[in-house]
Amino acid sequence: MSSFFSYLPTLGHLLHADFLTFKHVVKDKIIDFFIYSSLTVVVMSHFVVGVGTQSNFGLFTAATGVAVSGMFEIFPRVMTLLSDLVGNKVISYDVTLPIPSWMAIARIGISDGLRNLIVGSLSLPFGLIFVWNQFDAQHFSPWWFIALLISNSLFFGFFGLFLTSLVKSMSKVGSMWMRVIFPLWTLGGFQFTWHVMYAKSPILGYALLLNPFLYTMEGMRAAILGQTGSLPLPICLGATLGFTLLCAIIAIKRIKTRIDCV
Repeated sequence: MSSFFSYLPTLGHLLHADFLTFKHVVKDKIIDFFIYSSLTVVVMSHFVVGVGTQSNFGLFTAATGVAVSGMFEIFPRVMTLLSDLVGNKVISYDVTLPIPSWMAIARIGISDGLRNLIVGSLSLPFGLIFVWNQFDAQHFSPWWFIALLISNSLFFGFFGLFLTSLVKSMSKVGSMWMRVIFPLWTLGGFQFTWHVMYAKSPILGYALLLNPFLYTMEGMRAAILGQTGSLPLPICLGATLGFTLLCAIIAIKRIKTRIDCV
């Protein structure tokens, strides 16, 4: 345990270096996500409701958008990491630092998770701007919201690292969004709850329980809108952390093999 703590200063320096790089683009990231959040909620609350959806669908979308705020960082981060793996391999230098190789690789997922957390923390106020009159603060659970915001941010950070470990060349990246991210997103409950899917088809409902995106969205909606109609909060948090750990283990193992890390 003492040796583990001795590695933390080096890990901290690496994370600080990542933050200094991110600081130069954080303004643009915030503007981008404000545009996404505001336009999505406006369309869902003022136009889509005109074709038969519930009147509070905009609020539903705002809460869901908080959950998947880190999803939009996956694609550019995979591009950056993969270009390094097939190019200069700066990551090979990181694993030579006086910390375990697994920690040097895990720091990428942690760093991406912290980036997601910074932007994601602003997604709720961005989304609520146009549906504030529908929001009931009595249903809002701040501690669950914070816990899920952190766990979701880390999940998408390590999920991006996991996808990077699977993609073998830059030519394959283009299919990643349509074949992996988009299906998980749309079938993970972006526009419906798990109970709705289960009511339509119990078989599909149980199958969706294997989708990690489902727990990020169901849990965040429960924390913001109240538990009614969503999967239990403890299950969502536990599943998200479990999928995060699974992605981390697989990604670290595969990337270590890929760079011939001893």
